[in-house]
Amino acid sequence: MKLSDYRGEDALDILADLLEPATAVFGDKEFARIYKTETIVKAVKYALKNHKSEVIEMLAVLDKEDPETYKPGLLTIPARLLEILNDPELVSLFTSQVQKKEKTSSGPAMESTEASETE
Repeated sequence: MKLSDYRGEDALDILADLLEPATAVFGDKEFARIYKTETIVKAVKYALKNHKSEVIEMLAVLDKEDPETYKPGLLTIPARLLEILNDPELVSLFTSQVQKKEKTSSGPAMESTEASETE
């Protein structure tokens, strides 16, 4: 199911359970770079190799299964992950949260105006 398919309290539970694993995947700078500049297949490959437990947890949450006992089939995993990465609501939610978290100051560095003791 897509994130947009959930409503009411069910949606809140799903969102709460997705926060940690999705933030870990979408917050990975290399994943973000690949997702923005490469193919979606390369992003899926990266996530599968580098975020195994988070991917399983996200799939389990969306399928309303226990992540500890969830055992999706080999062909199910990439298809479901592609579905997640193609869900505009889910992607926009977690990519905007990661961008807000990573903001840094863009102003110029301030020069010290204190006089030295040798003057």
